[in-house]
Amino acid sequence: MDEFESMRNFISRFIRFSGNDWKLLQSITARRFLKKGEFVLRAGEVCNHVTFINRGFVRIYNLINDEDLTVNFAFEGNFITDFASFITRKPTADNIIAMEDLEILQINHDNLQAAYSQSSTWERFGRLMAEYILLFVVNRNKSLLFDTPEERYLKLMKERPKVMANVPLKYIASYLGITPEALSRIRKRLAKA
Repeated sequence: MDEFESMRNFISRFIRFSGNDWKLLQSITARRFLKKGEFVLRAGEVCNHVTFINRGFVRIYNLINDEDLTVNFAFEGNFITDFASFITRKPTADNIIAMEDLEILQINHDNLQAAYSQSSTWERFGRLMAEYILLFVVNRNKSLLFDTPEERYLKLMKERPKVMANVPLKYIASYLGITPEALSRIRKRLAKA
């Protein structure tokens, strides 16, 4: 499989693009390999890349008062970035860490801005991705505000089975906004039902 095939498949779910559009994107995309435990992005840095995960998965977290709070997980076949830092050019609070060895494709900020100027196709894709991210954030915030921890857990099981199959429970608990002990009680209660 060619190193760009998975990214091409992801993008084609959102837009149609010409051969020239695709060549432009490939020309500004760099391939990198990271080991488990290495950082794609560290808190305090400005996010300079949009990253596509070809292989592996990452955890996105913040450290607040020395507490590790999981924001999200991203698996192969998806883009990741700290969108706010990428757009504003201000330092991020996010850490994006490899949870296993990664193969990633990265597009840096300046090259992506140039691609937007050169191609209405990529500018449209950027807008669609911004809308996609916004919907995810809105739905996540609503869930944290209005769903019970058990409802959030059940939703996670249904909607994101890769998280359930690959992520340690302490990080799942953090992502759900509960303690590992509370998650254990929920799991025991559901197992009895």
